[in-house]
Amino acid sequence: MGNGVHGVSLDGGGLAATFPDVMVVLRQRTADAHRRLENALRITGPDLSVSHYRDVLVRMHGFYGALEPRLDVLLAGPGSPLPDWPSRRKLPLLRRDLRILGMPAAALAELPPPRVPAVADIAAAMGVAYVFEGATLGGRFIVEHVATTPVPVAATAFFGSYGAEAGRRWSQVRRALRDWTAGDQARVESAAATAAELFEALEAEYAR
Repeated sequence: MGNGVHGVSLDGGGLAATFPDVMVVLRQRTADAHRRLENALRITGPDLSVSHYRDVLVRMHGFYGALEPRLDVLLAGPGSPLPDWPSRRKLPLLRRDLRILGMPAAALAELPPPRVPAVADIAAAMGVAYVFEGATLGGRFIVEHVATTPVPVAATAFFGSYGAEAGRRWSQVRRALRDWTAGDQARVESAAATAAELFEALEAEYAR
């Protein structure tokens, strides 16, 4: 692989077509919204308060609550490109953290759901997985920062979900995305479009 693309060879050794590498496309399509979202979260500043941290998790819970059930349907069955999806669910961790911060599940259930992308097929589900699983990488640094603030360290299960395994588990997602979309431009486009839409929805939620 070179310059972010891979080729599909013909029997004669030539290239029938050149397809973009899904990870390159995902990064390119989401980079701007991802950067704006990080700025909107305001979670790594020295003045992080318990109330702001709780608000970040409450809003995040809305997105995971709306989308994880769709991923359960599309990624948990036979032939899933991400067969260990059930072990990656973050809703239980978010609810645990929010309970520690004084936000019970009953109160969360009363909140209006956020606007989220339609997730109608596996390609769209993999786009969501790209966003959700990619967040675990930065989560490690957030946990370290929270330890320097008034926020209880016990309320970092969501951001610290995989601990030292974050890198390995992210590599598994990258491999699954590449394997499942290999040579299929429609799958690449659907995953990238859904990931971009989700980042934009997250950005809009945290910017308001």
